[in-house]
Amino acid sequence: MLFTAVLAPVVEPRRYLARELPPLHLETDVPKEFGPWQMDASIAPVLPSPDVQAMLESTYNQQLSRTYVERDSGYRIMLLIAYGENQIDKLTVAHLPEGCYPAQGFRIVKQTVQSIMQLGETNLPVARLVAQKGARTEPITYWTTVGGRSFSSDYARRYARIRDALEGVIPDGMLVRISSIDPSESRAFGFQGSFLKEFTDSLSASVRRRIVG
Repeated sequence: MLFTAVLAPVVEPRRYLARELPPLHLETDVPKEFGPWQMDASIAPVLPSPDVQAMLESTYNQQLSRTYVERDSGYRIMLLIAYGENQIDKLTVAHLPEGCYPAQGFRIVKQTVQSIMQLGETNLPVARLVAQKGARTEPITYWTTVGGRSFSSDYARRYARIRDALEGVIPDGMLVRISSIDPSESRAFGFQGSFLKEFTDSLSASVRRRIVG
């Protein structure tokens, strides 16, 4: 404890990484239509409970929540992106699906599995799980970024934050979550994989680096 108290003022992060990068505007940087997918404006996103919403707003500067529909099949995907300039100590498990879904009355019926998605030349680490509330089954795919690096593991994410802090850097961070209401896990993750490829291909190079890592 004494060592930490003496060292803290020396290594206190002061350099905001986000302020050295081009501004990010999720509402305009994320297209409303790409490939066979288009935003379904007729469906309003389900808002989290007030306490969960307050927790999100204390952690993230921007939040984008949309529902997209695939033109041919009518299949719907829900997209949530939450971005914060300061993630040095704020991206906790409580903000991740494993924490926020149970806080809204869901049960995690299939625990998190980490995998790698191939998106062109990018290997994106993602986490997948399944939540359920009553008759609603919701397969979920998500990942996080810290300082421009993508993670599916909480341990790796925490290590990256510590490393940035020791270098005097305050990293930005992002939570990207896609989900669908579907009792078929295999069908849901199949559509989610196709959605992710079309989605990331539609982004500009600079925005893709911020979102995918």
